[in-house]
Amino acid sequence: MTKNEALEVLSYHSCRNTNVEDPRWEFGFIGRLRPSGGELNEDNFIQIMESIRILREDLTAEKIDKNLVYDITSIIRLTRMWCTPPNGGANKTMSAHEQEQLLQWVSIIEKTLFYLLDGAEDNIAFQDYYCYLQDSTEQLFKAELLRMI
Repeated sequence: MTKNEALEVLSYHSCRNTNVEDPRWEFGFIGRLRPSGGELNEDNFIQIMESIRILREDLTAEKIDKNLVYDITSIIRLTRMWCTPPNGGANKTMSAHEQEQLLQWVSIIEKTLFYLLDGAEDNIAFQDYYCYLQDSTEQLFKAELLRMI
């Protein structure tokens, strides 16, 4: 993924891209939070984090593209706004487990952004993300083992 592609990915996941006819707008991270958005998609979270990873130099620079930060903070803010009281439950079809999952994802996104803006090294900025990926892989492995038994 190039830097331009990463910027485009973030613009769709934040629903800030003006091309609302593109399916990535409706089925992106924020698009899925709408009542008609359907199920959560972990791939959306991973696309966001991989885009941030590709754009990490841009986020640690002295001058930062306002739209890049706005896309990321929109994802964080809108998710929290729609998943936590008093607005929590704006999407009445979302279960408590889904809300918890979303809040975990945006916490990882937010922490990564915070550390990158502070100039932290990748191993610190992306630590929670890498731990999440490792935990997810272990859970999949355990589920496969249980199916084999």
